[in-house]
Amino acid sequence: MKKIILTLSLCLSCIMVANARWNPHVIDTLPKRVVNGLEVIPVRTTYNNSGEIYWKLRISDFEKCFQQFESKYPGGMNYNLNSDEVNQAIYNWQDKLWEIYPPEMKALEGVDLKLFVDKDGHVFAVEFSMSDETFQKLEGLPKNTLKNFYRNLIKQQCTAFKEVDFHVLNPDYEFHSYELLSVWGSNGSGNEYITLLLKKFCYDVFGTFNPSNLPKEEFRRLLEKEEARMKSQEKEQ
Repeated sequence: MKKIILTLSLCLSCIMVANARWNPHVIDTLPKRVVNGLEVIPVRTTYNNSGEIYWKLRISDFEKCFQQFESKYPGGMNYNLNSDEVNQAIYNWQDKLWEIYPPEMKALEGVDLKLFVDKDGHVFAVEFSMSDETFQKLEGLPKNTLKNFYRNLIKQQCTAFKEVDFHVLNPDYEFHSYELLSVWGSNGSGNEYITLLLKKFCYDVFGTFNPSNLPKEEFRRLLEKEEARMKSQEKEQ
């Protein structure tokens, strides 16, 4: 139970952090370069208020990965519409992805992954994101660590996705719009692939435990309980 509550606290904290980062910022797409053996296009985001810098790394021919689709825009997946067996297979697959994480990269702080997954369950593209401090340490890793990690990721497949109906994201819904903008910087319709975000900090703290694996009503009950506890703590401070 303690682990569940801590995880729920993290979920709420992530929402607050996300809200805090929706402030004025500057995005710079830099020329392609080779980083630890992998040719990438670095995208740098600098937040005006704090001066913090975050990086996204995409392979140099990233856009070519989407030529197979009628639309380049991602769709979404509603876990509540999937069978329990399908969801469990997806959860188990995500757990196994952490097993191919290079130990040298596990030692770094916050190398997050955004996986692009098609209807056959193939990972066909990957985006790495991290703080500036972590980005500066990539070249210090053993030769081709990042390159080999990328190659291993795009070999992955979860056939359970063949049983899933991807839906079109609604740009009028805040989180759907944020997802669309985070991929292409604009809104559009598509449902031929989805994105999956793997947060390394969550894995570092809680391992492969995922509160969304809980029954829906149990998750909602615990979330409401944790929200009430956090509000009570704020009043006491």
